[in-house]
Amino acid sequence: MDKSLLFSIFACVLVSIAVAGNLLIVIAVWKKRFLRSTTNYLLVNVAFSDLVSLCFLPLMLTQRYVKFNEGVVADMLCKFLISFNIPLTASFAAICTLVVLSVERYHAIVKPMKTGFRLREDTVKYAIGSCWLCAGLATLPLYIYGKYSNIDQRNLCITNLFDLFPLIYILHVSFFFVAVPFITISFCYFKIVHEVYFKNKVGPKNLAAQQETLNKRKLVKLSLSITITFVICFFPVTIAVILKSIDPRHANRSLVKYTSVLYFLESLCNPFLYAYQSTNFRQAFKAILKL
Repeated sequence: MDKSLLFSIFACVLVSIAVAGNLLIVIAVWKKRFLRSTTNYLLVNVAFSDLVSLCFLPLMLTQRYVKFNEGVVADMLCKFLISFNIPLTASFAAICTLVVLSVERYHAIVKPMKTGFRLREDTVKYAIGSCWLCAGLATLPLYIYGKYSNIDQRNLCITNLFDLFPLIYILHVSFFFVAVPFITISFCYFKIVHEVYFKNKVGPKNLAAQQETLNKRKLVKLSLSITITFVICFFPVTIAVILKSIDPRHANRSLVKYTSVLYFLESLCNPFLYAYQSTNFRQAFKAILKL
C-alpha cells in the first residue's frame, strides 16, 4: 500500500478517536452541572480548539491528492479550508486559554485574597472571546496573503506575506505566542506547585482543609499535564510550518507530516488525561456513555 495513503488512513482514524474524545469533554461540562466551573470552561475551550483543528485535518489532506486550477477559488480554499491557517488560529487560541488558565489558578491558589483578578462564571466568556480575538488577529495576515500555487509539480498553499516581511512576522508571533506564554505559564505553575506542595510543611489540622488541599493538587496536576502535553506536541509542528512557509520549495515535507501527527496526538491525549486525573470527569464520561 502507498505510504501516503497509509498515512492518510492512519490520520483519519486518529482524528475520529480524538473528535469523539474531545466532544465527550464538551458534552460532559454542558450536561453535568457539577462540572461547570471557570477552570472547566477554560479546559472546554482547549477541547473546542482541538476539535476545530481536527475537523480541518481531512481537508488539509486534499492538498496531497487534488490539483486545483490556480485562481481566486483555489486561493480562497487555501486561505480558509485546505491550509494550516484555521488549525493554527485554533492553536493560538488554545495557547492564550492555557495562559489564562495558569494565571487564574495562580491567583486562586497563591493570591486567594486578590479576588479582583479571579474569573467568574459570568466573566470567563469574555476571557475566552479575547483568546480567540487575539488568535484571529495574530493569524490574520495568513488569510490575507495566503494563495494556491503549483511549485515544481507540487500543489502548495503558500503565503506571500513571507516575501514582504518574513522575519518581522515570525519574530512577533514567536515572541507573543511562544516565548511570552511559556514564561508566564512556567512562572505561574512554579509558584502554584511551591504553594501547594512545599510551602505548608505542617499538614492541615482538620479534614475539610485536607480535602481542599487534595482537590487543589488534583486540579493542578490536571491543568499542568494538559499544558505540558500541549507544549510538547505543538512546538515542533509550529517550527516545521514556519520553516515551510518561509521556503516552500525546499521544505522538508516529511518533517511537517510527522510533526503534524504529533500535534494531533495532543488532541487524542487530552480526553484520557481528563478521565485519568479527574474523578468528576471520569464519572461524567461513564454516565454519558452509560458504562
